Amino acid sequence: MHSKINYTVAPHLERFAVPFPDFRAANPQYTHFVGGGLIFSRTATKDIHEGTEIEERPLRVLLLQRSFDDSYGGQWEGPGGSCDPEDGSILDGVTREVLEECGLHVSRFVELVDKTEWVKQRPDSVDLVAKFTFIVEVHEAKAATPASEVIGNDAGLPADKLNDGTVSPSLERRWEEMVKLDPAEHRDFEWVTEKEVREAEDGTGSFKSFADMGKTILEAFRILREREVSSEGVDVK
Repeated sequence: MHSKINYTVAPHLERFAVPFPDFRAANPQYTHFVGGGLIFSRTATKDIHEGTEIEERPLRVLLLQRSFDDSYGGQWEGPGGSCDPEDGSILDGVTREVLEECGLHVSRFVELVDKTEWVKQRPDSVDLVAKFTFIVEVHEAKAATPASEVIGNDAGLPADKLNDGTVSPSLERRWEEMVKLDPAEHRDFEWVTEKEVREAEDGTGSFKSFADMGKTILEAFRILREREVSSEGVDVK
């Protein structure tokens, strides 16, 4: 069953919001479509440097580790997957895949990062696959209440609300911890910095990806850095 769609689209991405049959008809060279949604965070972290507590807001991307029983087992990727004929659009397919793979709800499509193609061999045919990877925002990244109204919740971090709209200290948690994996597909998740992605691309890091996914993720970091906007919709200073 497909989830209720509730997201907005940056104006320059409206061409992807057309009905899926129309999109397929406009791109007849492809027999299969895949969508991906890269989710970023700038939640504050604290570190101790020379005896002084320093608050940092590093930009991090959500990566999922593939199940060891799957192809490319143990390697890391962003949420995404094949678009279904039942999806209303390519963007609906991305939204559904993000929810199914990590339990987060897309709230906005910010930017197209990359379009990649590959050939898929079948016993009786050769399919040309196209994958569209987007930077997306998620509803969970919005604070449940203003920082001034939350007691004990660091800098107004997102929290689960009670029915009356208030926040119970026992329910408070960072939105980055709300990721819910499908164990049949992924075994772990991490919020990873650009440096860590680059180290994996160089062969020295822990977050090895497959195909050109690492390059696509690094391109997303570059886009956000140059646009000076984070996926949470706040200026990066």
